[in-house]
Amino acid sequence: MAVGIVVVSHSRALAEAAVELAMQMVHEEPPPVAIAAGMPDGGLGTDAAAVAEAIAEVDRGDGVVIFVDMGSAIMSAEMGVEFAGVENVRVLSAPFVEGLTAGVVRAVGGASIDDVAAEAESALAPKLSALGNAPAAPSVPPVVAADGDATGTAVLVNETGLHARPAALFVAEARKFDADVRICNGDVGPVKAGSSIGLATLNARKGDTLSLTATGPQAQDAVDALVAFISAGFGEN
Repeated sequence: MAVGIVVVSHSRALAEAAVELAMQMVHEEPPPVAIAAGMPDGGLGTDAAAVAEAIAEVDRGDGVVIFVDMGSAIMSAEMGVEFAGVENVRVLSAPFVEGLTAGVVRAVGGASIDDVAAEAESALAPKLSALGNAPAAPSVPPVVAADGDATGTAVLVNETGLHARPAALFVAEARKFDADVRICNGDVGPVKAGSSIGLATLNARKGDTLSLTATGPQAQDAVDALVAFISAGFGEN
């Protein structure tokens, strides 16, 4: 099962475009996603009843998160939650496009609603960091390599660096292993390998050397596979 995702927007075209973009980052079975956007006559607006129907459509028992564009979409989403009567539904303050993309990627593979919400609501961190408007999102606690831990390095060969698509591919690859993998770009990081938003805050560009550290039963296998994956250009080259 997976966390359900509802997209609430004044514009059906906007919602469909945002979902299409988010789905471009998914390379496994996607989470259930439903759109509640626009008015029945095709005009702009939001409809609480449509939100309630969308919640019921994507609810699989693991919770539902709702992304909204602005203004009355928030009120319609909150009313829709009341109408639906479904437990564990959250209206998120996440940015509409970045948050939806991050949430969809994180929901793949059965992440909890807490993890999906946290990833989505931190989705502006890479943009703020890149533009110098705010510090990067706090990194996870440093991992000091100990005997038995696995480490490795790889040079980033992608022309456009570690952008959204390879980051999503890397997250999917990292989830295959029973290991806690952290990654640094020089003195930036470490961040969790399973977080596309964390990876984006590394601001990794072609030629940068990425350092990986892993713990857990499959630590060495994870590092070996991820180093090879990075070195091969995430399948893009």
